[in-house]
Amino acid sequence: MKLSADQVKALRALSRGRSRPELKKLFAAVRAHDDKTLLAAIAPAKKRAAKRKGDPLVRELEQTLKPILGPAAEKADMLVEHIAKKHRRKLGIAPKGLADAAKQLRGKFSDEQIRAGAKSLVADLAKLYGDRETVV
Repeated sequence: MKLSADQVKALRALSRGRSRPELKKLFAAVRAHDDKTLLAAIAPAKKRAAKRKGDPLVRELEQTLKPILGPAAEKADMLVEHIAKKHRRKLGIAPKGLADAAKQLRGKFSDEQIRAGAKSLVADLAKLYGDRETVV
């Protein structure tokens, strides 16, 4: 049985940087195991799901503002407006999402003030729109 040019090329690439005894051990291992085992050994490692390491304040804001139905950018705008109104200040912040809002608000307020603002926003909206009696 003669080796093809591709097989010779693959063997040369495999043998680069290895001594003759190392190659003999490798060939013996290839002979001893079936294809399935060998392919499993050279398969790339499976990617693990990335752990969510985000900012704890952002995660807490997401949980607090969950009752508000809408995109995160809208929730962020509402939070910034609410905190500005509560503290009677013009903030001039235009966040793209909750993470961006938390990042920009941190420059002007503490984490506790931001958390309290989110909770009071949900409470105010519940007071305005919750438990409404309608006449039909």
